[in-house]
Amino acid sequence: MATFKPITIVVPVYADWSSLKTCIKSLKQTISENDKVIFVNDCGPRAEYLRKKIKKAINKYPNFEYFHNPYNVGFIKTCNRAVFELDNTANDVLLLNSDTEVTTGFLDEMRSLIAEDKKIGAISPRSNNATIATIPLSSALQKGINPNKAFKIWWKIKDKLPRYNEVPVAHGFCLLIRRSVISKCGLFDEVFGKGYGEENDFCLRIKKQGFTSVLANRAFVFHLEARSFTLEAKAKLLEKNSKVLYKRYPNYRQSVRDYMKEALIREAKAERAAGVKINPGPKDKIKNLIKRNKKTHQLAKKTRDKIRN
Repeated sequence: MATFKPITIVVPVYADWSSLKTCIKSLKQTISENDKVIFVNDCGPRAEYLRKKIKKAINKYPNFEYFHNPYNVGFIKTCNRAVFELDNTANDVLLLNSDTEVTTGFLDEMRSLIAEDKKIGAISPRSNNATIATIPLSSALQKGINPNKAFKIWWKIKDKLPRYNEVPVAHGFCLLIRRSVISKCGLFDEVFGKGYGEENDFCLRIKKQGFTSVLANRAFVFHLEARSFTLEAKAKLLEKNSKVLYKRYPNYRQSVRDYMKEALIREAKAERAAGVKINPGPKDKIKNLIKRNKKTHQLAKKTRDKIRN
């Protein structure tokens, strides 16, 4: 039986205790004592309240550690600090949003994939709400469906899908990264400021060095997507960071479109094989997804115009 090395899990913390409480509980129930969990408080509006809550929640877990930024630095700098300053191991690293709920076996499945295929640099699991990692994939642009319903669909179709498949970029809500890749390529580029687009840049950057990003189709993590930014602030960040991303990687958007067309058909076949009702069919799904994508871009443009005015 293969022996896998421990993983360091980094959980940046900003504000929402309710979702973080769920995340901590799920980690306690699923993580081996050989793995390490680092919580980094990024001095949000309830920093002291969260400090007390987190320290109390992890008190009896020696492999769970708490750190506090001296001031608010944002998600990207928090991740970089955790990986390069706070973690003194040579472990592979899992970056995990605080608004997640992990499930049994998710980490061992991802851990085994990164151990078995040396070309894999980054891995994300499937989820109820994580763009191209969403189950069912046809609901991605609608922010997914009911989380429990999504999990039930995943459970039925997971063995009908390949164990993993390559994607243009993995998803930052739950991102396992090979330590040697970080050593060679660095982590997040701080040009992306407070966040949005940094994990895409990272995955596209490591691809140039010969590493792939994949989805682990037999691992699942719930994503609640608690808000750290207002919609206006998010729109500004997306507009600014997208310009950087698209300039660096002109073919990125087309690669995502190509992946979606292929993946929607593959996953529709898996749904049929598992007896999951498909409505509409795969061709209609693609057409509808393209239509919804156009509407999303139109809405984003209107939002940006309002902000400028």
